Amino acid sequence: MFLKRLKLTNYRKFSSEKNIVEFISSKIVLNQDNYDINNNIEENSVQNNCDEIDVASDTTLIIGKNNAGKTTIITALDNLINHSNAFGANDFNYRYLQEYLAGYDICNPPLGAPYIEFVLTIGLEEDSNDRISNLIPFMLVEDIEDSELDICIRYEVEDFVYFQSEMKELYSEGKDENAFSKFINLLHNTDYVLKYYDKNMNKIDVDFKLSNLMELQCVKANHLKNDHCLTDAFNKIINYRYDHIFQKEKKKVTKELEKINNELTKNITKNHTDVIRSVLKELISMERMGVDLSADITFDKLMQDLIKYEYIEDDANIPENQFGLGYTNLVMIIAAIMDYMERYPESSFNSKINLISIEEPETFMHPQMQELFIKNINEAIRVLLSSKNKDVNSQIIITTHSSHILNSKIHSNNTFNNICYLYEDRRNAAVANLNNKKVMPNEHEGEESEAFKFMKKHIKYKVSELFFSDAAIFVEGFAEDMIIPYYIEKMEGLRKHYISIFNINGAHGFLYKRLIEALGIPVLIITDLDIKRNEESDEAEKQEGKKTKTYEQISCLDDKETTNATIIYIYGKADISAIPGCIEKGNLYLAYQGEVNGYYATSFEEAFILTNYDNVITNELLKELKPNVYKGIVGEKSEYEKNKENSYKWQMKLEKCKGEFSSKLLYKVVNEELEEKIPRLPKYISDGLDWIEKKLGGC
Repeated sequence: MFLKRLKLTNYRKFSSEKNIVEFISSKIVLNQDNYDINNNIEENSVQNNCDEIDVASDTTLIIGKNNAGKTTIITALDNLINHSNAFGANDFNYRYLQEYLAGYDICNPPLGAPYIEFVLTIGLEEDSNDRISNLIPFMLVEDIEDSELDICIRYEVEDFVYFQSEMKELYSEGKDENAFSKFINLLHNTDYVLKYYDKNMNKIDVDFKLSNLMELQCVKANHLKNDHCLTDAFNKIINYRYDHIFQKEKKKVTKELEKINNELTKNITKNHTDVIRSVLKELISMERMGVDLSADITFDKLMQDLIKYEYIEDDANIPENQFGLGYTNLVMIIAAIMDYMERYPESSFNSKINLISIEEPETFMHPQMQELFIKNINEAIRVLLSSKNKDVNSQIIITTHSSHILNSKIHSNNTFNNICYLYEDRRNAAVANLNNKKVMPNEHEGEESEAFKFMKKHIKYKVSELFFSDAAIFVEGFAEDMIIPYYIEKMEGLRKHYISIFNINGAHGFLYKRLIEALGIPVLIITDLDIKRNEESDEAEKQEGKKTKTYEQISCLDDKETTNATIIYIYGKADISAIPGCIEKGNLYLAYQGEVNGYYATSFEEAFILTNYDNVITNELLKELKPNVYKGIVGEKSEYEKNKENSYKWQMKLEKCKGEFSSKLLYKVVNEELEEKIPRLPKYISDGLDWIEKKLGGC
């Protein structure tokens, strides 16, 4: 058995849509000795070699920005499994409550009260020795041949009649400005109950507890309580081992401690007790009070003071309070897992679903340590399992907002599988369960297609930031990558958001279309129109043997085609004679050059020049970069209009110095104090930025 899905409805930030979290099944790890004894288990159904454990590929990674809902998922599981009475009125989704109250009609009240619902889907694996007796109350006839079943748990009003009568009393005279506040107060003063249902919403009347079916071990990062937290953690493990594994040794030590206590007590009595008694006798009445001093060394006290965690470096023992916080945090996580492994029930393989959650392990860790985190945890678990005489079947869940851990997850196994991405949708938490099939550029292509390989390699270097951005901008070239952040900072509605810019080095934006759709955040793709042109020299030049080319200005798109793969993919054809000014599809906005001052540009540089043909900074820049070309086009009289008529020529002349163009342009605008001198962004880009601002609620 394993936890396959969790659906959270009306719980905190989760509403009734985009609220299903998918989990990867556990990888069964059998102890080698047990495997040899129980040879009736098929070899291909288990993982019996600890060296082959791949935590990265078999870990459910829950990612998202702060306050996205990651901890909420773990909290829900923890409350359901370990603390079933921990829910309260504050756990209701407030927008759900607002909608409930807005639709409440006192003359025709709804049939039910507000509720929170969790649906846990349990996967049933073939050739498994799992004991499913705990699932029998939820099994229906149609589930016999099925590979999964649902457990529905509702947190609901215990006495609906009472709730309804209170609602009538509150709103008998209608709703006023304090209606919602009254409603919240009523919910706080209402009794609730946790009830179980099958998938057809038939109530389960038997005495059922989810803890009989599942076990959850929560490993929380950033729980560094004092300078001796590592010592305390490992003392806990050692004490447990003495209590459950080395009981004979503990008894021997305890007997020796009794002898020591007796000898010490005798010595104290002989040398100290009588002296202290005589002193006290002079101060207070000793008729009803006696003083006995005795030794009290216990096993626990001995372990607490005897065992100290130290770090060995160059043959020197360094106290733990001198460790870095990142290292300490990592070891604390490993210690928690060790503690769990020590306490792991011997019968767990045949009885329970076992979950291990690690929350935000990146705390205090530098980027390189974050990248290696999953590998480190993988190795720690491998070593632990290799030393245990236990069968282990655990699902590992990691919550994080670290792009480095995400990168490690994606590239350790070269896959997008088992990534649960959380984002905000209409102020509610939304879930996107990612896998290769969902994000590959073309769903009909295989995982080894060249396009998919390119996307995964590109993501390794930068695009993982996409998962933690408020919005993203894909640009085609170096110039846009450098210039656009400056203009974003000047926009009030954008500079307060985290907007990532990705240089995709050519017209490859279409490769990310399905990933963008899955993530749900606003994404602007800025690309070039890439109009097919006739670049042949004119007849006079051919006859004279000249190599000078003509530079065709495009003033009309009739009968024109684009070579841009992204435009063709999203627009649906290469013919751009009737192409709109932009293409908007859901959370994606595709921007490209349009008509500017009578001409259609085919690159950012050309569009920039057409937009700012008479701008002082732009002309200074062109003159610095290409003085001879500038003189030939503008002339001594500074006829700026000529820039418009020669925009494509400028583009071609700047082809080999685009980097210098963008860097010098940025230098000039950053140091310019007069706002009126700052060049304007081409309209297709500024319109795209306005779209993002609107999507983010900035205007």
